[in-house]
Amino acid sequence: MPMIMLLRQIRLFSQVELSRLWLTRRGLMTLAATAVVWFFLLRYAIAPASEILQEPNFQKSLTAAFGMLGLHQLLNWPAPELTLYWMLSLILLPFLSLVFTANQLSSDAARGTLRFISLRSSRTAIVLGRFCGQLIVQLCLILLSLTATLAISAVRQGGISWQAIEAALLISCHLLIVLMPFTALMTVFSAWARSSRLALSLAIVSLGVAFGLLSWLIYHQPDTAFLLEYMPGAQIWQLIPAQGWQSLQLAALPLAQTAVFLLIAQQILSRRAL
Repeated sequence: MPMIMLLRQIRLFSQVELSRLWLTRRGLMTLAATAVVWFFLLRYAIAPASEILQEPNFQKSLTAAFGMLGLHQLLNWPAPELTLYWMLSLILLPFLSLVFTANQLSSDAARGTLRFISLRSSRTAIVLGRFCGQLIVQLCLILLSLTATLAISAVRQGGISWQAIEAALLISCHLLIVLMPFTALMTVFSAWARSSRLALSLAIVSLGVAFGLLSWLIYHQPDTAFLLEYMPGAQIWQLIPAQGWQSLQLAALPLAQTAVFLLIAQQILSRRAL
């Protein structure tokens, strides 16, 4: 298939996923649920904790307790709200990504929709288009929640600085990269399973079994501890104290994991009877 045609089909599938978010009842319910979750997080977690984070005594305690781990660098963010948003998002969003992206291919395959779609487009375009569409949807949700966080910071400080806007852009880039392997992993399981619920269950069980086996192996062979660095999301703990655009150098591993997962998903779908 010519590259131009492949890119066009990927764009069309991505647009379909985006329209599902903004133009369907299920998508609007997702937006509403996301808004409710982030309202409670911003109102009852991030806003009160940001005031504590600004206290000099707390900053001294944080530096003394976690200075060797580099976590004191979290105090260098231009707004404490962004610091807390950064930490919460790195922990919560990967799991939420598994839930939100579990239905990329499975339900369409069960209904026979994929058989009709594959008559006019390649299965590679289907896999990449659905994956890119899910990434765009997640980016929209990230930007909406970041905008709300910046608004709370602006109200407290009486304005917003360019440094805060730049930090928000950096956060959105990092979070999108962090979510890529998890979204691609769900592409694999949704190409294999017959329902989104089964795909989500398989993903959670597989990650748990992989971590358990690695832990057992490391216990008996400590030299293999480096294998944990190749688990999806392993770079999150390195990202927490990261600062500046140079931290994007940590993106190589999640991008490589994403490419491998998408290749596996493409091979599964190409061999699957639709």
